[in-house]
Amino acid sequence: MTFTWPDTLIDIAVIAILSLVLRGVLKRLINRWVKMSNRPKDQGENLSQRAAAALSKAGSFDNNRQIHRTRTLATMLSSMLDALIGLVAVFMILQTLGLNIMPALASAGIGGIALGFGAQSLVKDVISGIFLMLEDQLGVGDYIDVGEISGTVLSLALRATRIRDDSGEIWYIRNGEIVTLGNRTQGWSSGTVEIPVNPNENPQTILGLLVGVAKDLDEDEQWHEQMLEPPTVLGLTRFEAGQAIYAVVVKCPGNKQWALEREVRTRAVSALQAAGIKAILPTLA
Repeated sequence: MTFTWPDTLIDIAVIAILSLVLRGVLKRLINRWVKMSNRPKDQGENLSQRAAAALSKAGSFDNNRQIHRTRTLATMLSSMLDALIGLVAVFMILQTLGLNIMPALASAGIGGIALGFGAQSLVKDVISGIFLMLEDQLGVGDYIDVGEISGTVLSLALRATRIRDDSGEIWYIRNGEIVTLGNRTQGWSSGTVEIPVNPNENPQTILGLLVGVAKDLDEDEQWHEQMLEPPTVLGLTRFEAGQAIYAVVVKCPGNKQWALEREVRTRAVSALQAAGIKAILPTLA
């Protein structure tokens, strides 16, 4: 061990200052990336004005999602850089003091290999979590399908994703086990409402009633803002078990079709009843 006053202290001070400067520069770059990533984007540029407005109001393009994702990644990256810079600075200071760090590095290398074999699943989970966030495959509040589990994402961490299903049960899924993922919240959804009617009824009469229902729904301000485009009346789609099945399709922001389907169904039944036509109700076995 060699210690030369004051040269050794000056070298240590230089290493410490350079480490802090490097850390500060990298932090600034990370913060700049976060600010650039969080700028509002016109994600509805390929959609009609109405569709873009509906998606924006529904929160599909809400910047809160982007902000949460970039901040999580920035925090993770900052922690990794702090650890790396600190470790390199410590080794450089030890070398400056004349300590032989090669045996320690060799031991750390062997230990790292052993730890790597024992923590393969953990590494897989962490890497998968990083890519899930980088690629924005899911976010907090999204309704997703993972295998046989469907539910709302409560939290997304590097190792595991927490989901609450429709019954209220909470599931913890390791990120490395997420192979196939369906996200119902991103983008848009469509809902198909089927109305069974007696096949003896005049199809043109029923079509006229359903077109009127679709038009009235689209002109209702409350529902107009929730749809990307006017409802589409598919008409008579098939015959099934003594029933003539008519269908109406609504297009709306992701996972928002349920209320629209109920409203279309209610209005269709009311319109048919007002015209003296009874919709065929399902029977319980």
